[in-house]
Amino acid sequence: MDDYKYEDFQVGTKVFLENEYGVIVNLKLHKFSTMIRWDTSDEKDFEDWSGMWGVFVQIGGKIIDSNYQFKYINDDGTLKIFK
Repeated sequence: MDDYKYEDFQVGTKVFLENEYGVIVNLKLHKFSTMIRWDTSDEKDFEDWSGMWGVFVQIGGKIIDSNYQFKYINDDGTLKIFK
């Protein structure tokens, strides 16, 4: 198991969990929220993991290489524009 610290999960950190890739974004639903924007075409595919990074890692979540290229989203979590 990877040894992550709470501080490792910052805005811009790219993550992987259950065959999904995502990025921690600067979106606050409440004062303590820490949101992951998942790499899907759904413009509302956000999940709040505030205070749950221990659980995230226990169930197989990982921090991935910052150079990973998403399919549907940009590194800041905004949807890519396809033409």
